[in-house]
Amino acid sequence: MSLSFANRTRTYDERRGVIRFVGHDGLKQVVFLLSVGLFEQDSSHWSLREQGYLMAFDRCHSRILEIAQALYRKKNRSMIEMDANAVGSSLRFAN
Repeated sequence: MSLSFANRTRTYDERRGVIRFVGHDGLKQVVFLLSVGLFEQDSSHWSLREQGYLMAFDRCHSRILEIAQALYRKKNRSMIEMDANAVGSSLRFAN
């Protein structure tokens, strides 16, 4: 089977500093945790931070899913962390 992203739902986890989204490989659910450190965000208002991260995620949605699929093929785990170490310099976003 191949990884699919039928559900576009994504959530911001403030405590972990990640955006969480889910893919599926057949019946297997795969959780991705995208570090918000990959986004350059200069918001001084904490209440705007979540919205800014989610908007940046949405703008880069296709590229994020491409990278998520490549990481899944490489790691084949049920939870994949997408931080600078895992992604490298290929994923730098700007708001």
